[in-house]
Amino acid sequence: MKNLSLTQQYLLCTLKKNGKLPSLGIEKVLCLSASGVLELLIDDILAFDGKKLTVKTSLPQDKEYLYPVYDAVKRKQPVKFETIVEYFSVSLTDKHINELIDAVGESLLKADCVQKEKGGLFGGKNLYIPNEADVDIIVQSIRAELLEDGEISEDIVALTALLNKSGDLQKYFSAYEKKDLKKRLKEIKDNPQNEMIKKAADYIDSLFLLIVVAAT
Repeated sequence: MKNLSLTQQYLLCTLKKNGKLPSLGIEKVLCLSASGVLELLIDDILAFDGKKLTVKTSLPQDKEYLYPVYDAVKRKQPVKFETIVEYFSVSLTDKHINELIDAVGESLLKADCVQKEKGGLFGGKNLYIPNEADVDIIVQSIRAELLEDGEISEDIVALTALLNKSGDLQKYFSAYEKKDLKKRLKEIKDNPQNEMIKKAADYIDSLFLLIVVAAT
């Protein structure tokens, strides 16, 4: 099994077969930027005091694909979690989120998990076509941890919460499995050890509501 990180797995599971993120559904973009922040927190590269994010250590070479997130925190620190998510997700242009998608997409290309093509209106956009076999491996690992008894790893907890929040999780599970899945998701939400991940999900909800209100 390829050793993919939280953000790499999240993007791979949310990309459409044509290599794009769905154009409808701001939640997917919000969750992608949130996954980058959470990954850096889980790996102890960023610090969070309950209110603000700060840089704790230099960015390791094997995390270079998260440089856009790391750099944004470094320039703005101390900075609110939701401010960083908003920086990538709520903008007049797609420049920041495209930078993050390209950085993570190129790391997936190096891992042989996607095929790269050019597309978009003028053919200048990078598209990352997901390898279905690699997506299936991720889904099976989620299934193994969520639908069986035992502890769930922190990465899987975060990945599950983000995929659930973006609306992508349940498409990978059968109707029979969804009942058990719903129960496990509640357990994850109620577990005090997952407080940081719960806060991230709450921030995403708050930002999404603000966007919906602003658009109406």
